[in-house]
Amino acid sequence: MATAKTFANVISADSHVMEPPDLWFKAIGNKFGDKTPQLVEGYNGESGTFFYSGGQYLYWGESDADAKKIGMQDAGWDPAVRVEFQKKAGVAHEIMNATIMLLIMRHGDQDVLRASASVFNDWLADFCAYDAKRLVGVSMIPMDDIDWAIAELERTVKKGLHCANIHLVPPPGRPPYRKADYDPFWARCQEMGVPIQLHIITGRIPDPLHYHTDEERETSPSTLIALGTEVLPVLADDFIFGGILDRFPQLKVLCTEFEISWIPYFMYRLDQMQQAMSWRLPLRKLKMKASDYMRTRIWHGMIDDAYGAEAIRHIGASQILWGSDFPHIRSIGLETQGKLMGMLSDFSREDQEKIVGGNAAALFNIH
Repeated sequence: MATAKTFANVISADSHVMEPPDLWFKAIGNKFGDKTPQLVEGYNGESGTFFYSGGQYLYWGESDADAKKIGMQDAGWDPAVRVEFQKKAGVAHEIMNATIMLLIMRHGDQDVLRASASVFNDWLADFCAYDAKRLVGVSMIPMDDIDWAIAELERTVKKGLHCANIHLVPPPGRPPYRKADYDPFWARCQEMGVPIQLHIITGRIPDPLHYHTDEERETSPSTLIALGTEVLPVLADDFIFGGILDRFPQLKVLCTEFEISWIPYFMYRLDQMQQAMSWRLPLRKLKMKASDYMRTRIWHGMIDDAYGAEAIRHIGASQILWGSDFPHIRSIGLETQGKLMGMLSDFSREDQEKIVGGNAAALFNIH
């Protein structure tokens, strides 16, 4: 039964596919040997099936119950099922992100990573082509080789993908994003009007949901907190005080799945450094107030942040994009319309419409 429609144009700005686990080995085969992301039997003395991502081993549950818990419903890989879900949930469009490929971004071999990203991008383009209006794809662009990254950006845009998800933190051995090495990539994104996305899990901090040993699990709380805040140094050091957003005034940057309640404190710290500590800190002179980059130049994704409403009052509604995270374990599904009304009931209708779809439509050029 379809949900009652409170909002006519709901766009989930952070949804996910669930890639077939044999996707990469089928496409790449033995070219890279056992470095290719693939299913393996047994890991670390445990029996069962695991997926090797290049950085971590993911337990691959075989039962239907396990599959549903980790988001492996048919809607994750069958576009026809996905579109039917959207109609029932009252969702007009979804921005389609990777699931397994997010973890593969931490692969230690950059040749394997680039090949894996291209395989995923081709698969996602085919998935979204089923209904290009409803299914809006995000490519995965490793950032170790900038010439390759630009070529892959151009290739994937031609294939119909709308946004480029880059490494949250550059791969080991590469300079920070504020360095001029990356300027040709930012320039090409700006020229093409393609947003760049910084998504949780694509940096250097492992996902504690895939820890296996007792020793690892003891640090799960701190690791999960670090994972959720890994974007802060990148924004502060590179995109804001590193001058990227000043050098490329039309560049679009989206931070997604970090929620938003941390942002008011972060803005306070940015302004404190700029205004009260600049005499001691070697900070670049910015073209505007430091916190205003968070209010006007960077977009922020929110799923169900318990303190999101209060944060929006400090940030403003124009840069906030709601996303369902569907079909992952914490996602919002068929109850989308009711959940949105509950979260945003205290806001004006104009701001509600911005958050549930208007901002995403403008950012991703959805008509």
